[in-house]
Amino acid sequence: MAYLIERRAQVLFVTASLVKENGKKYKIVIESRPEYAVITLQGMKGQYPICWEAIFEAARRRHSANLHLEAEAGTHRQPTKKRRP
Repeated sequence: MAYLIERRAQVLFVTASLVKENGKKYKIVIESRPEYAVITLQGMKGQYPICWEAIFEAARRRHSANLHLEAEAGTHRQPTKKRRP
């Protein structure tokens, strides 16, 4: 009889953000693993593992700047036109 000792999930996120590398733009692919994430550029071979704690620390350091960018982006949105029935 076989049984599963450890449950492992693999989740891939493909971002809408583009990164320029060697003159071309690539989407960022994040592979979620239990202990860390692996970041690659779509179509490239290089893989960059990073622990979840480092991602959290980077997010905490950038939190106020991200709030400022979100507020700035919200003020530049175009109002939507109402359609007549």
